[in-house]
Amino acid sequence: MKGSGKVLILIATLTCSMLLFVHLQIASVLVSLDIHKNSRAVAEKQELLRRFQYKVDQLRAPRLLEAKMKRHDMGLALPNKIQVVEIPPVPELAIPASQEHKATRTLSSEVSSFLGRWIQTAQAKTDLSS
Repeated sequence: MKGSGKVLILIATLTCSMLLFVHLQIASVLVSLDIHKNSRAVAEKQELLRRFQYKVDQLRAPRLLEAKMKRHDMGLALPNKIQVVEIPPVPELAIPASQEHKATRTLSSEVSSFLGRWIQTAQAKTDLSS
């Protein structure tokens, strides 16, 4: 009788572990099916996005816009190269260096600049010693 209790406990443990194993296998199959469905949906949406982007690019094409303007008799036309005047870019306003440094000096910038100089000096000293 003493040995039969151990056998029953062993059988119960094996049964529970097998049930747990089967449950985990079924869960992994269900998760893989969900992943497959979601990846298929993502692929379909990417294809739809690609088609819409192509359609938008086609609608923005100059020849198509010109044809629509003629069809609707808008009286508009795209400018010729002679009619286009290129304007040179405007240079940005230069702020004097003294004003720029005064505006950006804070405690944290002072500390970081000190540490930056100190680290460069330390690196230079280690490079010379090698």
